[in-house]
Amino acid sequence: MHRVQTGRGGKVVVGFHGWSGDHTTFDPLLKNLSENVTFYSFDLPGCGQSPEPKKWEMKSLAREMAEELIRLGKRDLTLVGSCSGGVVAVFTVRELREMGKGEVVGRLVMIDPFGFCPWYFNLFLTPFVGGLMYAATFANPLGRWITNWSLRKKRAGKVHLTESFRQVNHRVTMKYLRMMEACGAPDQFQGMKIPVEILRGGNTFAAVAESVRMWQKALPQANVKVLEHVGHLPIDEATDAVREVVFSRPFKRNIPKLKKMPAIQAREARELRNELTRGDMKGPPACDFDPSGS
Repeated sequence: MHRVQTGRGGKVVVGFHGWSGDHTTFDPLLKNLSENVTFYSFDLPGCGQSPEPKKWEMKSLAREMAEELIRLGKRDLTLVGSCSGGVVAVFTVRELREMGKGEVVGRLVMIDPFGFCPWYFNLFLTPFVGGLMYAATFANPLGRWITNWSLRKKRAGKVHLTESFRQVNHRVTMKYLRMMEACGAPDQFQGMKIPVEILRGGNTFAAVAESVRMWQKALPQANVKVLEHVGHLPIDEATDAVREVVFSRPFKRNIPKLKKMPAIQAREARELRNELTRGDMKGPPACDFDPSGS
């Protein structure tokens, strides 16, 4: 898979872009990157300069991305997923654990993630007419302009929600949409033990807000931060706030608390430890076995 590396620091961060994106999605975060950080921006399978996946199915695609992360030869990296890239990221974490490589990712950051395919995206999957509706919305300049204007309350400033569709392979974006619709809900990840940070825009889509609640229920350890006056593209609209979470906040491992030992057992344990470390204990009796046989 195509990836771009920025920096050579010891803290490793990997970015998975969202629907219609590519590795340049994370460019705003990489300006003045700390010398302590290495950032790998991937083109997901079929996007940008990466080849299409072996199979258009989320588990299979996530297995390919897990293999890519393993090839980096890193441990405890931070995996960042934007929009639908957050879904790819959490599937990838699960694949790594099934492969016995759970140590590769130590922290997950999801940025304005979807957790299900909303009704207005399902319209594009309707037989016969869905493709025409998609083309009218995303595959021509006028449709993109109208869509971006109609979603002006879901973005901040001059951010353009549909500009990324100008250069995409529309067959691939439809493949991703079908894959997202079929991949299942967040509750399948209940019990996954990994530090999670979720960022969402305060003015994002209602479907994303509902999705974040679903992710919180499935991953109750997740820390959720709502960015006020921000829409669906926090990386572009609130770059500094996203950068602070992705790079600055140290992640904490969930270390189980040990049950306090009763006083009597603690004293006995100390006495045994002292006996074993005094250095004046007699060793085992000498062996009478003579290897020569005499």
